[in-house]
Amino acid sequence: MEGHRGPALAAPSGWDPGLRRPGGLPALREAIAGYLGAARAVRCSPEQVVVVSGSQQALDLAARVLLDPGDAAWVEDPGYAGARAALTGAGARLVPVPVDGEGLDVSAGTRREADARMAYVTPSHQYPLGPTMGLSRRLELLRWASRAGAWVVEDDYDGEYRYSGRPLEALQGLDAEGRVVYIGTFSKVLYPALRLGYLVVPPDLVDAFVAARELSDRHSPVIEQAVLADFIAEGHFARHVRRMRTLYAGRQNALVEAARGELGGLLDVGPAEAGMHLVGFLPEGADDREASRRAAALGVEAPSISAHALSGSPYPEPSRPGLLLGYAALTETEILGGVRKLAAALG
Repeated sequence: MEGHRGPALAAPSGWDPGLRRPGGLPALREAIAGYLGAARAVRCSPEQVVVVSGSQQALDLAARVLLDPGDAAWVEDPGYAGARAALTGAGARLVPVPVDGEGLDVSAGTRREADARMAYVTPSHQYPLGPTMGLSRRLELLRWASRAGAWVVEDDYDGEYRYSGRPLEALQGLDAEGRVVYIGTFSKVLYPALRLGYLVVPPDLVDAFVAARELSDRHSPVIEQAVLADFIAEGHFARHVRRMRTLYAGRQNALVEAARGELGGLLDVGPAEAGMHLVGFLPEGADDREASRRAAALGVEAPSISAHALSGSPYPEPSRPGLLLGYAALTETEILGGVRKLAAALG
């Protein structure tokens, strides 16, 4: 600017005003690929990483690129409403598949629609019930995808936050045929206002996804991409995840202890090995949607499990509806106050 006498601002490494690429800045794609290989056992080159504006855009792109109107898509039941919306928006026909103690029940999905074109799964920490998909179930899902010529969309929305041992390896790392599209986001692990996420797509789909990304909104904000690339490459992101894992484990413990002291007989809340929320089961015959409304009236956000279900009652205890209790964004003092309000709402 003419007449400006202040110091020049230093641009972050990897920054180039001309690099407005729909697939993302090369420095960020390289940083994401390196991190995912080390932390999540994802096997990919930087070119397979497509940077997007959060996981919802990633879901929308996957649905539009991989499906034709009328194609059948397996979805977890109960499951994530945002994924169902993206698939429905692309014209897919949703096939609800029940969830058991190992996640999506592949044998049930096969009985309902063996020739489905896609399966959407959250294998690291199923949303909302929380089970982790074991190795045998993951291999079963990949065998089905191979037989059916189908795609598997793996949403790893909070795979970093596992409190027992190391984070589990991603389903994508087991995929030998290029049938898994992996989705991750920085909105959950850094902060919600950072609208950056990514897909890892099979090599022969990269051009299609990048073209669809460009038609959507050209590219994600360039400055934020460059800063994030430095943040990851310099090791700050991995250290941040380790710190947050310790912090959230403490907050989960605080929620479990507060629930034991305040919610006895009202809500059964136990610990979980992963994630950023717990499931609390209500007594048999209770109306979890009404319980959620009563909690909201007292300022407590506790969504019902049944609100996430497409058909029938959610697994594993259909006679015991429940509530979702988030804890990651709250202090231990706030958690105790929220539990006491919830007790008043349910009492």
